[in-house]
Amino acid sequence: MNEMNIPGLSLAIINKGKIVYSITKGYTNSQKKQTVDSQTLFEGASISKPIFAYLVMHLVEDGKLELDKPLFEYLNYEYQGINYQDERYTTITARMVLSHSTGFPNWRGESNLEIQFDPGTEFGYSGEGYQYLVKVIESILKTDYKGLEAYFQEKVAAPLGMNHTKFVQDNYNLSHKAEPHKNGKVLPTKKMAEEFNAASAIHSEANEYSKWLIALMNKDGLTEQSYKELFTDQIKTPESEWFTQVGIQNWTLGFAKHKFDFLSNPIYGHIGNNEGFTSLFLIELNTKWGLITFTNEDQADDFGFELFKYLNKKSKYR
Repeated sequence: MNEMNIPGLSLAIINKGKIVYSITKGYTNSQKKQTVDSQTLFEGASISKPIFAYLVMHLVEDGKLELDKPLFEYLNYEYQGINYQDERYTTITARMVLSHSTGFPNWRGESNLEIQFDPGTEFGYSGEGYQYLVKVIESILKTDYKGLEAYFQEKVAAPLGMNHTKFVQDNYNLSHKAEPHKNGKVLPTKKMAEEFNAASAIHSEANEYSKWLIALMNKDGLTEQSYKELFTDQIKTPESEWFTQVGIQNWTLGFAKHKFDFLSNPIYGHIGNNEGFTSLFLIELNTKWGLITFTNEDQADDFGFELFKYLNKKSKYR
């Protein structure tokens, strides 16, 4: 933490489907020396995506959404910014969204939402795709962002006892939230947008988020078929220095699939980076082992990956 200027940490390690070690350490605000505790919450950033994929499978099981039905059939000409002159948008499905193969950019900025390659043909990481699916689901459920949050609480958070894990924040979450840092210095706190942001808005801490990871390991909450869908390879990721370094070879529905040379089984996980926050989880489903880290430091991916490698290489039980 000192080497990487990480002011605050929430960490849990799971073994055989149970939390065997957890710790909170450091500061929510490095200037005021306010300490992180078990109630401190962090922005999970992009680890929002896989738990949203899990929520989507509830819709599939309930017969409200089909993974391979074009999304325009649920929400046609109603999503702001899509170039509807490009008829390729009519081929985009929920499966493509969750596996990052829509052709949409990560974020559009001030531009319209242009399709950059034929949907379903290659990998292109896209938060925009997830937000498109959010609007489709809000339309299906005939609700708004608050109603979708209530649906997440009903289907996922409440059954697992994740009392303060939310996409849409309430006063409790905001008052218990760590402050963002970059290079160890406090950043201004940004106001959260009034929306259900499936791509980057979940707030949680290690012990609560672990409850969902353990549910994945035990195949709780969804059918066997839904779990098969979640963890089946969907699209091969492109060769790049970073992907190779962290062992990512394929993407499933919401999860990066890693292969490390020191482990025989595949690892499923996701990282999260919002300005001033970094998170990471990595799980091995066969042995029900994994870890989850939340920090309030910008772009601190290496912390979680190096810890994961260290624990796996050093442990006589692995």
